Amino acid sequence: MTISRRFLLQTLGVALLLAPAGGGFAAPAPIRLVAALPNLGSIAAAIGGDRVDITTIAVGTQDAHFVDPKPSFMVKLRAADLILVNGLDLEIGWIPPLTQGARNPKILQGAPGFVDCSQGIQVLEVPTNLSRTEGDVHPYGNPHYLTDPLNAIVVAGTIAEALKKIDPSSSDYFEGRKRDFVKAIHEATFGKELVDLVGGAKLTREASAGTLDAFLDATSVGGSPLRSRLGGWLGRMQPARGKPVVSYHKDYTYFAARFGLDIVEYVEPKPGIQPSAKHLEELIARLKKGDIRAIVSRPYVEHRSTDYVAEQTGVKVLTLPIEVGGAPEAADYFKLFDHVTGQLASALSSAPPGAGH
Repeated sequence: MTISRRFLLQTLGVALLLAPAGGGFAAPAPIRLVAALPNLGSIAAAIGGDRVDITTIAVGTQDAHFVDPKPSFMVKLRAADLILVNGLDLEIGWIPPLTQGARNPKILQGAPGFVDCSQGIQVLEVPTNLSRTEGDVHPYGNPHYLTDPLNAIVVAGTIAEALKKIDPSSSDYFEGRKRDFVKAIHEATFGKELVDLVGGAKLTREASAGTLDAFLDATSVGGSPLRSRLGGWLGRMQPARGKPVVSYHKDYTYFAARFGLDIVEYVEPKPGIQPSAKHLEELIARLKKGDIRAIVSRPYVEHRSTDYVAEQTGVKVLTLPIEVGGAPEAADYFKLFDHVTGQLASALSSAPPGAGH
């Protein structure tokens, strides 16, 4: 027996001894991933499939600015391979104490296991003035970018690349699931018929450049403009385009930009500042002009102010989630937008309060 043959047989013997009793080799352990927010957890589940074990810290009914950094979260992070954060300082009050308390060098900021999902996002409302007189302003811009479903495509790419680095042998698996996720976002946003005609990537480029409306109106198929083929969430929201609404907080900037809503006022006079009596009276006077059909609020904010304004004006208050789990209907990232666009399209298509009286 030659040395090389003996070596091969010895290696095979060791491998058989290490194999599980049931035969075959054990599947690799799933990547232990912690998502700071439910939207990130939902997107990670779509990309990672059964090769990730996901823990999500915040729940959808919580204000993501203020999450209690419980010791139980540090225990989860101590064993994590990867943490996904929203970034743009949204979790500045609770992610640093959690990651430092976990004492896991793999997921400290700057390490490969710390993934800021705002990478590559076209950030809106980057302030030029950081004075505290402007309220609770985020210095790197508005952090609520996942209220635009097309930004989920960027986040899916970031997550897929992070997973590939940890488990290179599953790269094809993660890449395939990312492609499926992107295709599903395209079809849910624009409608399957239009995506089949034009291609989701082309539509996304037009939407990101702000030229989608012009493209749909100027391009015809079978004698009809492409706009007639627009479906999905954008198609559902067409009747609501340009309609004025009031938002409680500045967390709908990306959603409004994508779906064409006009946010004309806020219940908060400035971000993070609760409304004064004077501000509410000014808001009531604005709403009594009769052109605004809805006030968009959140599950976790105080409701006394919006209840009072609604009583005085008859304008409907919609308490809508911006995170998965923020309402029973919002069970994943797709169902979140199904629910939100359905509620808004219905409310904004109705007659304004007092119309016809």
